[in-house]
Amino acid sequence: MLCNFPDHWAFKMYQKTFLIILLNTAVLYGQSLKLHPMAKSALMPGWGESAQGKYLRARVFRISELFLWTSCVGAYTFSRYERSSYEAFAAEHAGINSEGKNHQYWVDIGNYQNITLFNEEHLRFREPEDIYKAGTGFDWAWDTDSNRKNFEDMRIHSDGLALTGKFLIGAVVLNHIVSAIDALYLTRLERIQSITLNPVLLHNGDAGLNMNITFVVL
Repeated sequence: MLCNFPDHWAFKMYQKTFLIILLNTAVLYGQSLKLHPMAKSALMPGWGESAQGKYLRARVFRISELFLWTSCVGAYTFSRYERSSYEAFAAEHAGINSEGKNHQYWVDIGNYQNITLFNEEHLRFREPEDIYKAGTGFDWAWDTDSNRKNFEDMRIHSDGLALTGKFLIGAVVLNHIVSAIDALYLTRLERIQSITLNPVLLHNGDAGLNMNITFVVL
């Protein structure tokens, strides 16, 4: 359900922020953590690149991380604000009580003018398990159809922002993975001692190149 955000989401976000600040502090003050560059970038994008002297690459990953988290927090914040707005709007124009309502309820009241029309249609479709019992706190009746449509637009906008936040969280995870892979690539790249290209003449008369890569054995 797009609008029902877990209460512990903000706590996890603060944990993440605290970890980023802690790791940045360790880097700034020169504390040496014995971690592989790949592990460093997996924890904080750009850290592994910075440890190998690739500061421009590190900056790109760090700016991306900051941008993604800022956008994610903004999307969820505005989504919650929009949710509060449409709940207040429904209470004023449809006489509903917002306490204890799940996401499906908000979808339903945006598609039907009142509880009677909703129940009648679902009974016709032989879906008695979906009806709302009148007088149990789930009643609604919109004062005008235009207000119902305005409410539905607000709800859809809130859901869209929440969905954007979920995609941005996925992008944050992807940024960590890409940075870790990049740090691993740089680690292996530094082990290359020499690369030589030698022309080769094949038996059939064709010419080619033979590439030899020498690695440093640690």
